Amino acid sequence: MKKQRLNILLLVIASFIVLYFVLKDDFENVVNLISNINFGWFLFSVLIVLIYWLFQALSLSAVLKSGKNKLPFWILYKSMIMCNFFSAITPSATGGQPFQIYYLKKNGLRLGTASNLVIEQSTLYQIALVLMGLVAIVLNYFFDFFPSNSILKKLVLVGFTINVIVIFLLIFITINKKLSRYIILKIVKFLNRIKIIRDVDKMKLKVERFIENFYTSAKSLNSNKKALLKGIIFNFIALTLLYIVPLPVAYSLGDYTSLNVITTLVASAYVMLIGVFVPIPGGSGGVEYAFVSFFGFYLTGSHLMALLLIWRFITYYFSILIGGLVLIFNKGGAKKCE
Repeated sequence: MKKQRLNILLLVIASFIVLYFVLKDDFENVVNLISNINFGWFLFSVLIVLIYWLFQALSLSAVLKSGKNKLPFWILYKSMIMCNFFSAITPSATGGQPFQIYYLKKNGLRLGTASNLVIEQSTLYQIALVLMGLVAIVLNYFFDFFPSNSILKKLVLVGFTINVIVIFLLIFITINKKLSRYIILKIVKFLNRIKIIRDVDKMKLKVERFIENFYTSAKSLNSNKKALLKGIIFNFIALTLLYIVPLPVAYSLGDYTSLNVITTLVASAYVMLIGVFVPIPGGSGGVEYAFVSFFGFYLTGSHLMALLLIWRFITYYFSILIGGLVLIFNKGGAKKCE
């Protein structure tokens, strides 16, 4: 509970700092733009996020059914909402999966089944994330949407490389579990020597548990190619929906010309790739910087800042708001989480 309070405090501080820098030079115009938004386009943007969660839940459902297990779809949908909530309020989005496993177990799945399901969904999401990043990099290579900022380009490539390495590590675990375990534990020992990891025994236990669970999950997915393909497609659609949100937000501000579907998708994908570098909840600070840097090629001044604030509310703070409400109405889950 203390750690959660610290995470929320970090989030609040980071949010206020970002809000200050966004509003300090053009407060009146930004507020005026936001107060006069087109609510139809705003609500459409919110609807996109709700459908984003829907496709994540569809992926979860496809994987669950492949193992001959069943849960009501609304349980899976709520689990994704709460997973996004806990991911949003914890550093590097580490809190979502453990709570989702608990929630699925609480609603009838065995612990092993719930763990495998969440790991499988996370893997499929990671694959879709890499595919979206690859599409964005290829499109930018040919059309040069963001030509002038080499530092940002390098950060994007590093972020993409990190995600690709994660995928290759996961694949390697499925190929050779024993060697993977040996290599990762050696890395853990090294990180302990240089004081990055303090409790080496606890970390070793986590690593061994993860490798065992992931190996089992990967074998299950590999044996059902249809569920694997469905999961990747559903997550790819989910990310496409999430990445397109700035476009209707721009429309809500009365700007129908600055952005199009392709530039919005590429810019959003780049923003998310850079977000992996920021270890505080929601990537606050880094995500906003990346957003302003990339979308700043197409919008400027108060329109850019208003776009940032509304987009951030819909894609991040709205998740916290809805997830918190769902958690409150699931009192057992809230109690356990504490």
